[in-house]
Amino acid sequence: MTGKKNTRSPFLVRDLETLRAVSDPLRMQIVELVLNEKQTVKQVAEKLGLAPSKLYYHFNALEKMGLIKVMETRMVANMLEKSFQAAASSIDVDPSLLNLSTDEGKENIQAVLTSTIDGTRDDIIRSLQARQFQLEQGAEEQPRRFILNRVISRVSEERIKEFQDRLTALIQEFDHEEKLPRRKGLQAYALTVAFYPSFYFETPSK
Repeated sequence: MTGKKNTRSPFLVRDLETLRAVSDPLRMQIVELVLNEKQTVKQVAEKLGLAPSKLYYHFNALEKMGLIKVMETRMVANMLEKSFQAAASSIDVDPSLLNLSTDEGKENIQAVLTSTIDGTRDDIIRSLQARQFQLEQGAEEQPRRFILNRVISRVSEERIKEFQDRLTALIQEFDHEEKLPRRKGLQAYALTVAFYPSFYFETPSK
C-alpha cells in the first residue's frame, strides 16, 4: 500500500480545451465527491448510481488534466485498486476566457453556466431518487431541509454590497463546515448560489 501527502491550491483553468473538458457536469460531480476524501472509482460510482465502467474515462481525463490524483494504491483480488482525491482545493477560471465580445467567450460562459446548473439539477434528481430508494429499503423517515427559490428585487447598490458581503460570508462559513473534523452520521448538503444583476432589453426613450 502506498500513500501520498495531499497539499492543494486552487486549480486555474487557463485555456479553452481545459475549460470545455472540466465543464462536463458528471466530471464536476466526480471532483466534488473526491474533494475532501480519497475514494475509488467503484465508491464514486456507487454514490452516483452508475456502473464503474462509465466513469473510468472521466477519471483518466481528470487525472491527465491534474484535477485529481492517485493518493493510494492497493491490490484487491489480484487487481490494482487506486484511490483518488482532488488535487486542487477549488477550480477557478481565467477571466480572459469569459469575454462576451467574442464568440468563444460566449460559448465558454455558456459552458460554465450549463455545467453548474445541469450539475445541480442532476444532483437534486439523483438525491431525491436515492432517498426514495433508502426509504423503500426501510430507512427511517426524517425531515430534510430543501430550499429552491428564485427572487428578483430592485435594491440600491449600497444594500447590494451588504447582501453580497453577507452572502459571501455565509458561503465561506458553509464551506468551512466540511473542513472540520468529520463526525459519523452527518448528512451532506449542497449549496448552489447565483447572485447577479438582471437586465432586460429595453427600447431607449426618445
